[in-house]
Formats: sequence, C-alpha cells, structure tokens
Amino acid sequence: MHQYLKAISLAACISLSAQQIENPAELSGFAQKLKANNKVTNILFLGDSHIQAGWIPEVLREKFTEKYGYAGRGLVFPYSVANSNGPLDITSVSNQAWQTFRLVYDQDVFSQMGALGFVMGNNKDSFIEIGFNNPNDAFDEVRILNDKQMAGESFTIYETNAPLNSYIAKRKTIVSYTVQQGETFPELAAKFNTTTTRLAQLNGNGIKFPQPGQVIKAEQTDPDFNPDFEQKLSIAGQGKYTERETVFNYPKATRNFLMRTNASKGNILYGFQFLRKNAASGIIFNSVGVNGATYADFLKYPLQLEELKQVNPDVVMISLGTNESLSTVTKEEFQKSAQDLIQAFRKDNPTLPILLISPTDNKLKGDRIQEIVSWIKEISTQNNTAFLSMYNATGGKGYFVRSLARKEANGDGVHFLKPGYAQQAEMIWKALNEALK
Repeated sequence: MHQYLKAISLAACISLSAQQIENPAELSGFAQKLKANNKVTNILFLGDSHIQAGWIPEVLREKFTEKYGYAGRGLVFPYSVANSNGPLDITSVSNQAWQTFRLVYDQDVFSQMGALGFVMGNNKDSFIEIGFNNPNDAFDEVRILNDKQMAGESFTIYETNAPLNSYIAKRKTIVSYTVQQGETFPELAAKFNTTTTRLAQLNGNGIKFPQPGQVIKAEQTDPDFNPDFEQKLSIAGQGKYTERETVFNYPKATRNFLMRTNASKGNILYGFQFLRKNAASGIIFNSVGVNGATYADFLKYPLQLEELKQVNPDVVMISLGTNESLSTVTKEEFQKSAQDLIQAFRKDNPTLPILLISPTDNKLKGDRIQEIVSWIKEISTQNNTAFLSMYNATGGKGYFVRSLARKEANGDGVHFLKPGYAQQAEMIWKALNEALK
C-alpha cells in the first residue's frame, strides 16, 4: 500500500512538470523585468481560502526571493485580530476588540474594504502589534492602509522587547442578546468579537438568518489588558495619518510593528504593507487571500481595487473559481466578473501581465469544477492573459480523493492540508519558471 501511494505521488509530480502555462508570451513584460532585476518587482497574487491560509504563497515567495532577491514582505492583514486564519509565520494582537469583516460578508457597518479584502474598526485607544517570525522579513518602512476619515489624526509607533501578547488575556462570557432590525449573521459575530462558527455552535444553523426580536446566545470575547505593558515601551516615532495610505519609516530594520491609534472619529484600517525602503531590486510578493471569495467579490469595493493597483504590480496572478463551483453562478455571470476584474486591473496599464490559475478538483462538485476550468480558459484566451490549469496539472478528476489517501487534503472535501498546498505551489513554480525563461 505504501509503494502504491508513493507511485501516485510521483505520478502527480510528473504530471506537474509536464503541465505548461498557456499563452506564456502574455507574461513577457514580467519576464523581462525579472531578467534585468535592476528594480524592485511587485507580484500580486489574489485568491480565496486556499491562498488566505498562506501555504501556497509561502512557497512561491521563498522560490521567487531565493532566485531574484527580497525587497519586503508586502501586504499583510492581522488575521488573528479578525478572528480568522492566516500565515503561521505572522503574529498579530491588539489590546482592544475590533469589528472586522471580509468582503464576502453581508454587512453595512463599513462602506469600504481595502486591498486585503478586510476591514477592521473600533472607537478605542488601541495598540496593534504585528510580528514576523522569519528574520528575512525585517522591514524599515510600513504603509498603513487607513480610511480617509482618519487623515490628520495622530498615531505613535513603539519599540519594545516585551510582546504585547504577554500582557493580554482573553476573557470569554456567554451572554444573551436580542437581535435588532437589520442585523446580519456576520455583524452579530463582529459585535461580540467572536466567529460565525462559534455563533452557530451556540444557536444552531438557524442563526445564519437572524430575525428581529430573536434571542440568541453569544460568546463575548474581550481582551483583558495589563497596563504594565506601557512601561516597557520606547517611542520609535510619531506621525499623522494621510488619506488612505500613511507611510512610516523606521530608523533601523525591525521585525516587530507596534502602533497606538486613537482617531477621534474612530480607527478604520484596511491592512498594512511592509517594505525595505532602500531595496534596489528583488521581489515583493503581495498575497491577498479571502476565505469564500469569488471573482465577483473582488469587484464589490472600489477602494480595494484602487489600493491593489497602488501596489504597482508587474504581474497579477489570480487563483479563484473554487467557490463558484459550489454556487449556482451561470457561465455568463462568471465570465463577466472575470473579464471585469481583468479589465479593472488593466484600465491604467493595458499591457499588464495577468496569469489566471484554475482551481483543482474537489470532492463536493467534481463535475462542476471541470466547467469552471473551461470557463476560465475561455476568458484567458479572450482577454489575452496567461493561463495555468491546475486541474490538469494535478491529474484532473479524482485528485482530491487521492490527496485524502495521502493525508494531503482536508475532510471537508474542498481544502487541502499543508503538504497538499506545498505540492501545488511547487507545481505553479515549475510552470512559471519554465514560462519565464
């Protein structure tokens, strides 16, 4: 049995090495900049939960930066503060609760989402800390993606050898709450600083469609902050927010970002970008993954597209389609959204290289996935983008079941485990490496 599984795994790798990117000429501008490597190259990688988990971007970032150099970590969101999952090599914490949403949520608390497809907001004097485990992720410039209403407000950046997390304990209390008119399932989770999963555990799936006057149970989560932390701080610098993107430069490189903010109209943040300001060349691999996202979701908020284009990507790689396979979206609706997203990125740069990456097989909607892959391929041809069929690269139908047997996939029928994602990332890298020669 062991030899059989090894043979399957080897066959998958052979299939990958044979899989090529279609229309590779559409990546020629990106390839030329990489070959010259005399300027910083920005990669923008968009996707859904397969990307938010961080395993695929981690491998690709490592491969690109090993070959071409490192110019900064790029876009980052403090997922832990948002009660969501993200790359395990990044830590984030705050001494206050934040209302947080991602772009797939039905909510009217915030009118915009930013580059990362998330928003976080509160009205409290707040510390927020983001730390990087990898020494290579040291940065000396941070771009704070803040809402324009914060322009002119002050913030302070600190240095400390005492992690904020050591001075915070989470206090959880079960409370009863009467649903108000218009409140949605995600809004209720945000109100109590908990997750939608926890709300469903306490109330059953009926909570997904809350009704005014309905009494529910919720787990209220509050950070219990020890103010002794403030005795461990030294000021690295102070500044004032500008409209939407505020730049702060550190006097020396660091792996720890610690900011205090207390904007009078409220703190509304969309994420951060961590850079090396004096990098003359190398790669910034900006990864934007949003659980549950579709092509259509990335068109919902004008601010998100505006901020993503401000990254000045030299290539945009889009890995979406899994969530559409689980929906009733029609071919016309799907292809219009995909085309609109491509055109939005190319509005100011008609020759921007774009690579569309198809989803792999899943266990829930295997036949539907084949349709989705064919739709993406058509859109790629019609819009002059490069295309990589990860469905074909991984062996097509049955890949998910084989991955389960190899303990590389999740029992939910859609997601993979770290080994599975790492294998897929290696496939993408090999195909890219061949196309960019």
